[in-house]
Amino acid sequence: MSSDPSREPPAHDAGGTRRLRGERALATLARLLADDGWRPRPGGPGRFVMTYRANGAIFEVWAEIIVPSEQLVVNAVAPLTVPPGRRAAAAEYVLRATWGLYVGSMDLDLDTGQVRARCGLDFEGEPLTPRLVRNALTIAVRIMETYLPGLARVIDGAAPLEAIRAVEGT
Repeated sequence: MSSDPSREPPAHDAGGTRRLRGERALATLARLLADDGWRPRPGGPGRFVMTYRANGAIFEVWAEIIVPSEQLVVNAVAPLTVPPGRRAAAAEYVLRATWGLYVGSMDLDLDTGQVRARCGLDFEGEPLTPRLVRNALTIAVRIMETYLPGLARVIDGAAPLEAIRAVEGT
């Protein structure tokens, strides 16, 4: 299991009902991705990997069901890796970007330089609906579409505040 406590099933799971709901959610996710033309590829247990291409952007999108805890996590992964010398600036950029978001976030792995936009939801005790899946996909993708150009500018040497102002039009 992960070190993330939100991925752990609660102790009160009687008879595997959580697992059954989680497996149904996984089937809903797989069906929706195929029906909506995402062309999902397996990416590990409960995870699908897709390539997103639109508006001049190309990046991977991961959609994952954490079955035991009944959670959906969608990550839009930047096609750029932040080099070590620009990670502090990129961290400031990511924090500034995330500050203005109501739903979803951006993350930077300081060890690898990977950046992702993330949206997750806990559907514990409720069926995962196609609308909820589409909402999570849309949020993660839109965050990456919006902030990827500024991230590229920061990697190329721009100041984080300047890059945020450019993408947000402020």
